[in-house]
Amino acid sequence: MKNRNLKLIFKWNIIILLILAFVAKVEANTSINNILQQNTVSGVVTAANGEPLPYVNVSIEGTTIGVTTDLDGKFTLNANGENRITLVASYIGFITFRKEIDFSTNQNQILNIVLKEDVMSLSEVLITGNANARTKLESSVAITTIKPKEIEQRVPRSSIDLLKAVPGLWVESTGGEGPASIRVRGFVSGGFTFVGLMEDGLPIFQGGYNTIPSPDQFYKTDLNLKTMEAIRGGTAPIVMQGVAGAVINNISKVGTDVFKGVAKFSYNPVQNMERLDLNVGGPITEGLNYNIGGFLRTGRGAYNADYAFNKGGQLKGNIIKHFKNGNGFLKVYGKYINDRVNWNLPSPYIFHADGSLGEIPGFDLKKDGASIGKADTELNYTLPGGEVVKRDLKDGFYTNLLSFGFEYEQELGNNWKLNNKFRIDGITHNNDADLSVGIAPLDPNTPYFYTDGTQISDVTNLNGNGLSLPTVLFNVDNEYDNIINRLEIKKISEKNSLLIGLEYFNYKQKSKSSQILTLKEITNQPRILVPEVPGSGLTPIALFSPSGISRTSGEESTYSIWLSDELEVSDNFRIDMGFRLDNKHINATIATKEGTPVFVGGPGFTFGDDFSIQDDAINWAASVGLNYKLNRKTALFARGSRAYNGIKLGDYTIDGADIDELKSIEDRIIYQMETGVKYGSSNFTLFGSLLYAKVNNIIGGVYVPATDGTLIQQSTLLSSRTISAEIEAMYKLNKNFNFKWTTTIQDAEYTDYTFVGAPGTIVEGQEFDWSGNTAERAPSFISDLTGSFSNKKINAFLSFRYYSSRWSTAANNVKISAFSEFYAGAGYNFTKKLRFNVSAANLFNTVALTEGNTRGDQFVDPNDIDGTNSLGRRTFPFSVFTSLTYNF
Repeated sequence: MKNRNLKLIFKWNIIILLILAFVAKVEANTSINNILQQNTVSGVVTAANGEPLPYVNVSIEGTTIGVTTDLDGKFTLNANGENRITLVASYIGFITFRKEIDFSTNQNQILNIVLKEDVMSLSEVLITGNANARTKLESSVAITTIKPKEIEQRVPRSSIDLLKAVPGLWVESTGGEGPASIRVRGFVSGGFTFVGLMEDGLPIFQGGYNTIPSPDQFYKTDLNLKTMEAIRGGTAPIVMQGVAGAVINNISKVGTDVFKGVAKFSYNPVQNMERLDLNVGGPITEGLNYNIGGFLRTGRGAYNADYAFNKGGQLKGNIIKHFKNGNGFLKVYGKYINDRVNWNLPSPYIFHADGSLGEIPGFDLKKDGASIGKADTELNYTLPGGEVVKRDLKDGFYTNLLSFGFEYEQELGNNWKLNNKFRIDGITHNNDADLSVGIAPLDPNTPYFYTDGTQISDVTNLNGNGLSLPTVLFNVDNEYDNIINRLEIKKISEKNSLLIGLEYFNYKQKSKSSQILTLKEITNQPRILVPEVPGSGLTPIALFSPSGISRTSGEESTYSIWLSDELEVSDNFRIDMGFRLDNKHINATIATKEGTPVFVGGPGFTFGDDFSIQDDAINWAASVGLNYKLNRKTALFARGSRAYNGIKLGDYTIDGADIDELKSIEDRIIYQMETGVKYGSSNFTLFGSLLYAKVNNIIGGVYVPATDGTLIQQSTLLSSRTISAEIEAMYKLNKNFNFKWTTTIQDAEYTDYTFVGAPGTIVEGQEFDWSGNTAERAPSFISDLTGSFSNKKINAFLSFRYYSSRWSTAANNVKISAFSEFYAGAGYNFTKKLRFNVSAANLFNTVALTEGNTRGDQFVDPNDIDGTNSLGRRTFPFSVFTSLTYNF
């Protein structure tokens, strides 16, 4: 993998050298007059209470010339010979300050700046999804920003856990730091089917995948993050190909001309987690700055475990060269991830038709984990055909990623600007996990052993329950290579902002996997159970049908062009339009399987010859938005969009894919119409929107129990519609107390959901029509209220989060109960540089289901299974996090 990454990087080094040569030429042509003439402005930046503000960005509008204030709020800015400038001072959480300065009478001006707090950042300039820089109040999209201060109050268990702060998103993150699932605006598929993750304006990974590959595994939140912008609907399908629901852009810090750094040590005594974060940045020479940061951590995860489930870290940095006269920059950056994380999957419990949960004896829902314990994590088994497979479940979801890229921006004259972003990724992503698929009593007449040969003495009363979990252990070795180049040319005039974008995205994939069946006991850190005679207790699924083995490779190339235009009809009224065209070519190679099941006297299944698939698709998206400012505090907006969820390489390479059906699908369209209001004053802000969305012909999967005890995944086409409301509000009671409230209300209904039970399933030949049913899993009502207090020394917060009841399955037969959680935290500033913080998640240790047994609950009557054992995903237990942060 390492050599593969180095070859990719070397291949593109020549491009960097050519750009640097061009930059040197631009620098050499700098006017001597501008060097000799030094106009400066200096001063102090403070908050309204007189407290000096460090690290405020002070810059010249329309250029890349800027500085940051020191720890005492002081700054000095060189205007490089400009006689008249617009000075801009911006700081997270405060209203941006602007003032025109004329140097014709005084070359050394003094300006003291007082920044006013921005309660919900409505005056903050947005980076994502706009042809020209616009504030939230001026923008016609639904957008949420998450900053470092709010990250602390969220008490996230993973990077993607932060997105619970975004209205309209139901984030299923109880898998821990493993793959998450996001349902956006009630759309009928999870994973990242309708959500795209970006980093500094480039996709982290292709959008549209459900589970694996999961793009959240290729991004880690640390002190390198400056802010996160989350666009819901709106311009999302224009910003990123094939993404209709939301685009999350993670914006990294860059170096400034003032050296600064922050170190943070975190410790969780409940999870035995230790983590060290570090970020530093500053000048190398005049106009050349750097920023580098990362983290290392180890911890056992949310549940009791006898080894470190999560272990690894990230290193990420950039160097930026600002051109003289502020007419552009060149930024070179890289990222390295080496991380192992656990993926928490369903846990056993006792089902009650009234929605309450019962505990199976020997398994504590508040602290025990169902993942196989350390004693049985090293696996060794032989597939039909003689291939020996050796795996270690302790590796979990292992990511080794090396990424390299650059961003180049240049003023072209006459209000034209060019921006080009480029990145290459080399990724090794191996997956090892155990998935419980049922609960079965142990046969008292059968001898059972542990893998070390120890016989179970009392089978009936093993762990106080005498039960086992039939389990699928799956392993996948993946290699991914990405090359992406994004070119944008902008023309910004007084009344019009035009953007032309071109993008090339090449994605290559190689994958090989196998699965095995086993039994494990029901207890914390369970052991594998071996019936009859001592042994490994592992049975390759390749002995049965479907085969349980897979080998694929492929390449996906997409050429995109998009246009966006914003017209300022008047000072208060703006219209913006966007259109995107994507041309995608897919080339995949898939290994056939040969053989017959052992239960009919066959040898099992082995790989046969490869066959190739090619497909081409052209898709388009469009969006139109209106924004009308009633006054300087209030604005109305409306937007309509047409997006798509296109065919992807993974649709063809997934085991059991129906190739002919995939090629016949043409209409996978998402329509959205929304309108809303934005209001912002010095102590109260409100963002509210109403939405209607229609989703057509999305590929969905139904897990159906097979007659042999395994599961068969059937694919079908789904359509739905959603009506929803999303609200964000903040109220500043006084200089110390703040309140924030976010709420989502949604009604998501299937308009088309039919299928016939496949051969070999328990419902073979039966016809099902779930059209008109409510979409599963996503709550119809989500509310989040946070109150916070802060002064010079102390800060504290208390958060209440509520999730309404929801259906476990699309059959609408099993309902998951509503639940709520409390989060709290407090911090103390010993000095301006040193801070201690403690926070608690799930304060009262609420135990509730976030997801039911999606692998079989569709076909049961809840009254018939009342009081029986079942599987589901549960809320994380109580945990406490402490940290010590030092700024320097």
